[in-house]
Amino acid sequence: MLLIQSILVYTLLALLMFFFSKKAFSFCGVERKIYDYIPLLLFVFIFGLRYSVGVDWENYREVYEDELMGMSFVEMLNARYEIGFIFIIYLCYFFQFPVYMLFVIISALQIIFLYKALKDEEALPYIYLTLIFTGVAVQGFCNVMRQDVAFCIFLYALKYVKERRLLPYLLFCGLAFCFHKSAVVLFPIYFFWSVRTSIFKQPILQISLFLGCVVLSFFDPIQKIFENIESLIVLLGYEDYIDIVYDLEINSFLGPTRLLIIFVNIVIIWHSNNIKLFYDSKLLNIFYDLFIIGICCNFLFLGSMMFLRISLFFTNFAFILYGYALLYFLKSPKTKANLFGLVVLFLSLFVSYMGLMRNVNNTTDAYVFYFQKELHSLKDQQRDMMLYYRL
Repeated sequence: MLLIQSILVYTLLALLMFFFSKKAFSFCGVERKIYDYIPLLLFVFIFGLRYSVGVDWENYREVYEDELMGMSFVEMLNARYEIGFIFIIYLCYFFQFPVYMLFVIISALQIIFLYKALKDEEALPYIYLTLIFTGVAVQGFCNVMRQDVAFCIFLYALKYVKERRLLPYLLFCGLAFCFHKSAVVLFPIYFFWSVRTSIFKQPILQISLFLGCVVLSFFDPIQKIFENIESLIVLLGYEDYIDIVYDLEINSFLGPTRLLIIFVNIVIIWHSNNIKLFYDSKLLNIFYDLFIIGICCNFLFLGSMMFLRISLFFTNFAFILYGYALLYFLKSPKTKANLFGLVVLFLSLFVSYMGLMRNVNNTTDAYVFYFQKELHSLKDQQRDMMLYYRL
């Protein structure tokens, strides 16, 4: 039952967001805005009115319904909650909103800033597709909620890097910092990309760099990094993560799915110069450079939850570049190389999505609406079993 409902909800959401966003580019003015806003409303409806979807859903519920009653504003700050999140909590509490309104507001912030950042990009409908089919929306936006709010704010702030406007960029990075302290790493980015069009230009060198990081992931470079920046880790409030290291033998295993992701990244790098020419966008150039940093971090820090959390601001650019690449392969001349790239990208999205759906009953990813009270106990059992086997 939950598997079928999850497939229907997530697939229909992706297709409807794509359809209405694609339709919006056929209009202008008020009609354009109407079609633009429908995908936002759909996203907020699905991810705002979910019940226990995402590992952190229950933690946020407890903060709102239990911890808030016995903690002052200052105590919540000292408990490592950022001021932006606390503001939303107290806003919901002030108006006596039910707990699902907390998730409505968080999901609205995520999708609105993502839309505002990309609303003029022809690839936006395809980015909506890749957001869902890569699993980022379900396993990312529903789990690391505060940090993904910060990511979407950062994504919007990059327009000011393109326009070389330092003050608004810093202000929006400050806003992102109010939702997740790891956003401190974003402040220097302006000074790298405001003065140049692109950093990564040679595909062969980029492929070599990426494959080097893949190989390095087998040699556990994380311990040496810890030794050099432990004080910064404590300052950011991540000391709890220092000892949380995944089983590297499992995470470094190159199974078919991981090999396919590596291959897709190589294909996009190989076509990167043509993709950039196709869009002729400085903003895309910045996205692409951050994508390269992200895919390298994804393998270099494979064994560390903490480093993967900090580098999320870069690893999330994979689904954005996949969206750009998807449109490029669909609209570019149908050469063998482009058709091959399209097939590989489609296959990657299909495998990622099928993997997500195959495991929904063993994770918290199975979809249940908040108003489906009769299914709440089933979701609670799923969560308890998942946490039991993790322990």
